[in-house]
Amino acid sequence: MLAIKCGHLLLPGGSFITGGAIVTSRGKILEAGPDTKIPEGCPILDASDKWVTPGLIESHGHLSEDSNEMTAPFTPDMSAIDALDPFDPCIPLIRSAGFTTFCTLPGSSNLAGGTGIAVKLKEAQCPEDMIIPECQPLKMAIGENPKLTYGKKGITPGSRMGNAALIRRTFTEAAAYLEKREKGKLDAPNRAKEVLADALAGKRRVKIHCHTAQDITMAVRLAEEFRLTYTLEHVTSGRFTAEYLAEHQVSCCVGPLLIPALKLEMKDIHPSNPGVLERAGVSFSLIQDAGWDTVYLPSLAGLCTAHGLSSQAALNALTIQAARNLGLESRIGSLEPGKDADISIFTGNPLENTAVCTDVLIDGVHYEKRK
Repeated sequence: MLAIKCGHLLLPGGSFITGGAIVTSRGKILEAGPDTKIPEGCPILDASDKWVTPGLIESHGHLSEDSNEMTAPFTPDMSAIDALDPFDPCIPLIRSAGFTTFCTLPGSSNLAGGTGIAVKLKEAQCPEDMIIPECQPLKMAIGENPKLTYGKKGITPGSRMGNAALIRRTFTEAAAYLEKREKGKLDAPNRAKEVLADALAGKRRVKIHCHTAQDITMAVRLAEEFRLTYTLEHVTSGRFTAEYLAEHQVSCCVGPLLIPALKLEMKDIHPSNPGVLERAGVSFSLIQDAGWDTVYLPSLAGLCTAHGLSSQAALNALTIQAARNLGLESRIGSLEPGKDADISIFTGNPLENTAVCTDVLIDGVHYEKRK
């Protein structure tokens, strides 16, 4: 058992209160809030001069350089677990910035690049000890990456039309496979088609990489056509389609937030994007789409508040909304009884670039303490 005495405590709605406490036991939160009483004799972590939040969540990143299989437009049977090195030096670095969960994904060169994994950023000897098994989303991509990767090889897709046509063709084949599976008429299972069939059956979330307005609307069109459970990833031009996204009730993972326009489809990158989406009523998390660069994500979220994003939405986008976008809101993302004891402690509001993370707990284990 461990109790944390808080100076400022982030409530589930995304606002800080002064004071409060958290009590944890066996890797779970027992109590948290302004009126929490610390049991007599319970060890106390004194954060009475600090800001306490749920462990921050990166809902779209890449912990490996070896996760972009560019040999076929569809490789859904690939898995990020096979590229993850639990001794990667990025892991303790990202953890030291207050992040406790990271969704690491295959790269975006393929229309379907494989399945990602959500992992706890804890010390481990193998990926299986880090993974959150209920979150293994299918990573898809449309736009420039697939068409440039394969068009120059003279194979489909060589255009955005090719992107859409090949997705439709492949998912239609997967639908036939799913029908046979449900009727018990499969001759033999096929791993690649199993992944696609699970997506069609709503058993596997889909994360669709898209930057431009035309790609955003194409992604929604295809996802609705095949009734996928999905989020849109990046959404760089989202501020131009904000009402459309709200109308279609699309949840997004928005970012990276402030990097050079590395390719033409990222020309609209701007820190005002999340604020426009918030005002339109779009739900979103904030992402950095990287590895170690995730350490800058809280400060970049803070920068977005100078361009119209509310502090409440910025904090939610790094915590509970990020958890929702991974389907993990029942376990992580807020400081509530029964949830995992993933907790981060800062010298100030984490949206401020002067704030330093001093302590991190993952499943109740105290991993970091920096002076």
